[in-house]
Amino acid sequence: MDPTPRPREPLPIWFFVGVILSVYGVLVMVGGMQTQTRPTVLSETRPALWWGAIMCVFGAVFTTIGWLGRDKAE
Repeated sequence: MDPTPRPREPLPIWFFVGVILSVYGVLVMVGGMQTQTRPTVLSETRPALWWGAIMCVFGAVFTTIGWLGRDKAE
């Protein structure tokens, strides 16, 4: 037993990558919800909504990996 408490480990880079991806994903999704002034090819598939959702999912995965990796380092 060590009587001195260990300092907490800093957050890994994956946590911050996940947060940034999530923020960008939300911004892309909000931009995709805006109406376009002129039609583009395959605009009916709403690619900005899909890419925003994919970025949010990967952001959540990376944030979780970063958070759980921090707990394992203790």
